[in-house]
Amino acid sequence: MESMRKKCFKKAVSLALCIVMSVTMAGTPVLADTFTDGSQSIISENAEILTVDAESATDCGDVASTEENLTEPALLSETEEKFDNPEYAEFSGGNEAEVVSEFSDNSVPVAQTGGNNVVYLDSRSGNDTNDGSSVENAVGTLAKAIAIANGGIIYLLNPIDINENVTLENVTLRPGRSTMSHMLYIRGDVTLQNIIINNITPDGTPCQFSANPIEVAGTLTIKDGTEIGPFPGKSCIYASLHSTVNLYGGKIQGDKQNTVEFGGGICARKATVNVNGGTISGHGATYGGGIYAYNSSINISGGTISENQSTYGGGINATEYSNVRLKGGSIVGNKSGRGSGVYLDMSNLFMIEENGKSCQITQNTVTKEPSSKDMHGEGGGIYLVYSKAEISSGTINENTAIATAPDEYGNVFGGLGGAISAKYSEVTIKGDAEICNNSAGYRGGAIYTEGTKDNRCLLIIEGGTISGNRVNGSGAGIFAICSSGNKHNMDVKISGGTITNNYSGTGENEEENAIVLMGWDPNLTKNTGFADLYLFRSPEITGSVTLADDHCATDGKNYSPLIYVYDSFNVNKPILVSPIYGDDPDTPAVIYANESKAGNYQSHFRSKEGSNRELVQKGATLNWVVKVKVNVRLRTFADITDFPVLNPEKSIYLIKGGKVSPEDIPKAAVIRGYVRTGWFNESGNTTWDPDSEITDNIIIREVWALVKPIVQVSADKEKGCPSSKIVLTAKATHVLDDKGITYSYQWYKDNQTLDGQTGGTLAVSEAGTYKVEVTATSQARATSKETASIVIPAFEHSYSWQSDKTNHWKHCSIGNEDTAQEAHQFDGWTVIKQASIGVEGEKERTCKVCGYKETATIPAIYIPSYPVTGIKVSPDTLTLTRKDETAQLTAEVIPSYADNTRVTWKSSDESVVTVDEKGKVTAVGNGTATITVTSVSGNYTATVAVTVKIPVEIEKITIEAEKETLTKIGESTELKVKIEPENADAQKLIWKSDNEMIAAVDENGKVTAIGNGTAIITVTTEDGKNTASITITVKIPDEPVINKTKGFGRLKVRSVNQTKTSITLEWSKLDGVDGYLVYGNRCNTSTKTYKYKKLATITNGRTWTHKNLKKGTFYKYIVKAYRIVDGKKVVTDTSASIHVITQGSKYGIARSVSVTKIGNKKNVSKITLKKGKTAQITAKEIKKDKKIRHHRNLCYESSNTAVATVTPEGLIQAVGKGTCTIWVYAQNGVYAALTVTVK
Repeated sequence: MESMRKKCFKKAVSLALCIVMSVTMAGTPVLADTFTDGSQSIISENAEILTVDAESATDCGDVASTEENLTEPALLSETEEKFDNPEYAEFSGGNEAEVVSEFSDNSVPVAQTGGNNVVYLDSRSGNDTNDGSSVENAVGTLAKAIAIANGGIIYLLNPIDINENVTLENVTLRPGRSTMSHMLYIRGDVTLQNIIINNITPDGTPCQFSANPIEVAGTLTIKDGTEIGPFPGKSCIYASLHSTVNLYGGKIQGDKQNTVEFGGGICARKATVNVNGGTISGHGATYGGGIYAYNSSINISGGTISENQSTYGGGINATEYSNVRLKGGSIVGNKSGRGSGVYLDMSNLFMIEENGKSCQITQNTVTKEPSSKDMHGEGGGIYLVYSKAEISSGTINENTAIATAPDEYGNVFGGLGGAISAKYSEVTIKGDAEICNNSAGYRGGAIYTEGTKDNRCLLIIEGGTISGNRVNGSGAGIFAICSSGNKHNMDVKISGGTITNNYSGTGENEEENAIVLMGWDPNLTKNTGFADLYLFRSPEITGSVTLADDHCATDGKNYSPLIYVYDSFNVNKPILVSPIYGDDPDTPAVIYANESKAGNYQSHFRSKEGSNRELVQKGATLNWVVKVKVNVRLRTFADITDFPVLNPEKSIYLIKGGKVSPEDIPKAAVIRGYVRTGWFNESGNTTWDPDSEITDNIIIREVWALVKPIVQVSADKEKGCPSSKIVLTAKATHVLDDKGITYSYQWYKDNQTLDGQTGGTLAVSEAGTYKVEVTATSQARATSKETASIVIPAFEHSYSWQSDKTNHWKHCSIGNEDTAQEAHQFDGWTVIKQASIGVEGEKERTCKVCGYKETATIPAIYIPSYPVTGIKVSPDTLTLTRKDETAQLTAEVIPSYADNTRVTWKSSDESVVTVDEKGKVTAVGNGTATITVTSVSGNYTATVAVTVKIPVEIEKITIEAEKETLTKIGESTELKVKIEPENADAQKLIWKSDNEMIAAVDENGKVTAIGNGTAIITVTTEDGKNTASITITVKIPDEPVINKTKGFGRLKVRSVNQTKTSITLEWSKLDGVDGYLVYGNRCNTSTKTYKYKKLATITNGRTWTHKNLKKGTFYKYIVKAYRIVDGKKVVTDTSASIHVITQGSKYGIARSVSVTKIGNKKNVSKITLKKGKTAQITAKEIKKDKKIRHHRNLCYESSNTAVATVTPEGLIQAVGKGTCTIWVYAQNGVYAALTVTVK
């Protein structure tokens, strides 16, 4: 009988699941697309868009057709009424508004059942002939329960065994009794989607389980929408031998209060857990707050493990040969005593990159609270014991290991390893792993690692970054310790990566500390093991590496951690190494492969500046030596500008007989006008050579000198003569002239002092080399000297001859003097031009003393007379096109050998053109004129017709407007342009508005009001040389006007969430409004019409949820924005209507709008059209999850019809120059925005 029942149960489940999967009701998450104007992205996806069927072809009431059907026509003239009807109920959401659920029918379902049924299922004694309404009438199979529940609640009266491959969807499973062993036992392959499984019994109390609520022996896959837990005191999911749990979405949640022993979220024993999404949060356990794994495989490639807490492993506890692979997701905000992110015991951890993703372990905390016994405060991110970790990718950051306050003996507990604490384990850091910004209260800001006598520990760093970590104690980057161990039981091997900017201490005690190496043994001997460091290749390490040496009471020697240096080791900057004691000269600190390599140690390591401990080479090792306290006290200057200011004195301790290192000598300060010239030994009153050996305490002081001035000497003239001296002037400048530098002078001639010549100038009358020495004195009484010289030539007169027609004399250009005048002494005449017929000749003679030349005329030879008989000119016409343009006219006298060939020229209008005596004409202004040439002899004339045509350029334009203020949308005004001068040549004018959302302007200067505000309208001539502008104000009076703007463009409304009983609306925020009015009702049907009713007034926010609705039903909504004017609400904007269906039917909503084509362009969101052209929009709705039933097809709307219009079928018509937006929106308000530019 029992086997037959199981078979019937399996068949019934299969049949029911087929029904459920075909009529499943998926949950509706919030839409992914943002709801801000203009930011809607356009997508192209292949999705089925159903045509409007006969049932949906109803008038659902859009803005244009149902505005008059609003039930409150007097809204604009009344103050807001108070709702006192008991049917009105407040809604939760933070908005100060009231909700109306006043529809004419009574079909709104009961709220507590979500519109679905409550079903009781008893797998042992139930019967499928029952209706499942009570315990007594429980059904017997899950299939029957699912069919009746229809997305409601199923109470399990006994556990269910599922041994099939099934998917459970859209139902809630709860315990039906106060005590049960468990709820589900899964042996097949089961997928949960949109399933809620929790611990609420019918009477509201939690069930007490004897085992874990969900036990998996097969495969359990959890997907989006699924919520499991909390189950106080039990693991939500127990995965047994060879089972698999896949978390792809949903939540496994705890109550953040109760704890279990193993795995609050998932307990896996020899099983596999794959996390690729979803969250495991709020659980508490002793071992593994989120996940506990025993000999299991944990693979994390997504999702979040957060806010869990435990004693061992807040996020994950893996033990007994488990493998944890972290390839993505995040482990964040967990808390525990050890390993708040991950705890490993005899297990392996791999952090790797996969498909560009890696894991983040962040903001986890380990503490000693509340119990120091159980809570150890170790490993803020990861804790390992007897385990192995390989970290090649991902980040471990901002984790914290909290320590206790010091006890009465000064002991501190916990606070070990802000990121990683590893004991008796092997950890490898490589690749691009990041261990950053972690903190620890005691040791190991990033990593704490420890080995012991019988348990070796190894830390290998091949790459990655360890940076920004902090510790209150020591070892900000790495703290490595060998506790009571043998040699090499704690090794740190570093061959790459970066360890920088890690700091220990606080305030004045803060210092950069990379690594601390330590050994501890109460019975220290030479065989005691210390943590040792091995260095290869080229890692980057900044901050100190501390070798914590210790004193052996038995043999009186010091023993220390060691640094082993391999031949490949090379660093750009020496690593700072410091000891705790370092007072045993036989204590090695660094060991090289050979002595030759050790000879280069100063490029690898350095000691702390000012320390009396120093590394010195001893063969192939570097040992600590104590410097004999020879104190070199260095006194340096910080400033000398006004008076000397000393820096704090610096002491340097040296080995007696040693030399001061060049690195210890302070660099000279930058002191304007001064230069450091050396050092002075105040102890010995001598100069000091930095390369000298130091044998005793000395005080050294910097020696500074005032920079020399710049000196120049100039003469007032190049030469002098016996009657004219030369004045020399000395000019000195200094960089400290603005600080009151003074100068004194001393002059020299041929290196001989000129007594009494101490001024800035010197008058000289003798040749020689003159020098001036200038002494500059600063306010600090420092002096410097500089000289400059000049050579003065012999003092001699510089004469030149001067003359007039009868006398000559000499003139000295230096002294400006003349000698006595004497008469010229001429030679005979010389003919330089022979006289010819009608042409005079010329002769000259020259003064033998000064070279003056005198000329005289030789009379012309007489010939017979030839009169002028005519004249002609070329060219006979001329056109000039530029002001000041010139042209040459040529006149020809007839005959050419006439006695007198001279001519005169004249312009008939010199305001048009002028002409000079040689026939050169010049354009003056536009017009025509006649140039006449006349022969002097005979008075014959010839003329040239000249036309001057110079383009008249526009000099200025101004705008004249009919009106500069527009008071309603669409109102226009004509702008006229006044051009100066009026006769200027015409040019094309270009109009432009700086804000076309306020006012648009067309190519003829017509301005049209678009929206409130001001816009600057600018007109520019085509050549770009002249511009004028005018400010147009669009000011719509604040008077009660219904629907200032309608449609989709300004006030956009859409549905962002819908359940079976509620719809959540969201609309765009408008500036300058006081609130929003929400209207709505059920959508019209073929038999009944529903008028819009006011549902809510929203004054704080832009979302609202309409509750208590009927499942699978269409509702319609309109939102109005209003302002308070004279105490009344005045509507300023009205949205387009939207139509939304609640969940619970075979229909769904649009997820987005996809524009696949505009004109002939595919998959674009903008287009440019010429005026008058058209383009067809091809668009479709992308369904969210189910097919769409249309109450309205896609709608189209233009933001500026003056630029472009669009038809109801989506045809764009380019109207005028500019840019506008075309919105394509679906019935539930999702939309695509297209940009149209018209040229």
